[in-house]
Amino acid sequence: MSENGHTDGPSAARKTAAYFSAAILVVAVIAGLVAVVRSGDGNDSSTAAPASFQPVYSGLEERRLAAGVSTMGEPQDGDAHSHPRLTVYANGEKVPMPVNIGIDPAKPGPAMASLHTHETDGTIHVEGMAEATLGQFFEIWGVPFSAEELGPYKAEGSKTVRMWVDGSRSEAFGELPLEDGQRIVVVYGPEDAPPPAEVGE
Repeated sequence: MSENGHTDGPSAARKTAAYFSAAILVVAVIAGLVAVVRSGDGNDSSTAAPASFQPVYSGLEERRLAAGVSTMGEPQDGDAHSHPRLTVYANGEKVPMPVNIGIDPAKPGPAMASLHTHETDGTIHVEGMAEATLGQFFEIWGVPFSAEELGPYKAEGSKTVRMWVDGSRSEAFGELPLEDGQRIVVVYGPEDAPPPAEVGE
């Protein structure tokens, strides 16, 4: 009972406990929101491509012009549109295919390269180009590719760069014409290693 005859409110201890419970609730809500955001982030470290296989936007315009690749704003061949699929392995590990290869986030939509990706499943979108090659796509990606190298890896000793197209071994490498529904598997590793399961799909 207070001096003026009124009953005291909650004790200091009860107030402290209430504040503490509210603080825990706020922290839990924030943690939940962070988890949701992370779960929807396509660049999660568990699925993101290594740095050496991330899209290279620096110099993209120069590489695009040198490779003879058109843009979505100025297509070479009108309505030409195909979807080959590329799978890459390096030293026995599948390299996650990055989204937005050829799509510089700092540039407007029409500046998008006619060879680009939207998904992580390896689908290459070939739009407005009737005669595109795998080498042109790797130029847009910014990843070195030939019979002698794949990204940061060089063919040396027992390790080589191999390629399969629709289940058959191919030596075309960068000269390979891209076609709709094509299944391309590029592998860096020991020459005598068995091909990945995707080769037989």
